[in-house]
Amino acid sequence: MECEVCGLEEGEIVAQIEGARLHVCHKCAGLGKVLYQPQQHSQRQQAQKPLAQYEVVEEYDARIKNALRNMGLSVGVLAERINEKSSFLERVAAGHAKPTELLARKLEKELGIKLLEEAGVQQGAPTTSKSAGITLGDILEIDRKKKK
Repeated sequence: MECEVCGLEEGEIVAQIEGARLHVCHKCAGLGKVLYQPQQHSQRQQAQKPLAQYEVVEEYDARIKNALRNMGLSVGVLAERINEKSSFLERVAAGHAKPTELLARKLEKELGIKLLEEAGVQQGAPTTSKSAGITLGDILEIDRKKKK
């Protein structure tokens, strides 16, 4: 999960910062009160476990439409069944939005179709990368500089 303050992909800690509950990295956890921190695993344990990466198939929209047609369901009914917004599901079914892995798993279970395929196996934890856009941490730094 991505840190909601600085953008690093290590946002495993839930902290309350300025009244908001955010997923943050270890570095940004010091900006507020830590509410939840997962147990630490040693680097050796992480390096030994291969992580399977899944991708949504290219023709996901056609598979969803066919399954809905075969089951005689509307997008609204499906949305209620899997507890998702019908407007977003309509965009996914039309191919205008790509479903997340979690949504794809929900759709697979409810519709009985295959939307995820294994992209490959990666050793160890995923590498971190800095997002290109402005983050909440950048805004906080700018705000703190203005106050000085």
